[in-house]
Amino acid sequence: MLQFLCQWFWWPRMELHVQAFVNSCRICAQCKDPRTRPAGLLHPLAVPSRPWSHLSLDFVTGLPPLSRGNTVILVVIDRFSKAGHFVALSKLPSAKKNAKLLLTQVVRIHGLPSDIVSARRPQFTSWFWGAFCRLLGEEASLSSGLHLQSNGQTERVNQDLELILRCLAF
Repeated sequence: MLQFLCQWFWWPRMELHVQAFVNSCRICAQCKDPRTRPAGLLHPLAVPSRPWSHLSLDFVTGLPPLSRGNTVILVVIDRFSKAGHFVALSKLPSAKKNAKLLLTQVVRIHGLPSDIVSARRPQFTSWFWGAFCRLLGEEASLSSGLHLQSNGQTERVNQDLELILRCLAF
């Protein structure tokens, strides 16, 4: 648009004015082609064949402190049965503490999973977590930060859990 206008008009700070107009124009925004590369194809999660073989992990954070000072909940969901484990914590754990919690709270009871899907948090992206998963022979998958459906079961449970806790807090 600027090149077209420059052929016929000129005024001081013309480029800034034209850019501001184009950025605020609803029709311009709707008609522009996106300049970003198209996203790749989504790959569906594997369908579990037995309970507790495929897990989804996430944290519920920002909760008001309870009597024991807990403000975080580790949510572990079995993608086969939709059953869950909820572990109250005082703060976000390190990757090492997270691995220990998974062993004591889930693996000890249900056995080793073959796949773990988790959010892209430092607790799940660190070197230690990757080494832990390789040692157990598990595949660690990270959900997409901009595509919440990739860890949708856990996200949905988190919504319900937050709603219940909010209702109980008042």
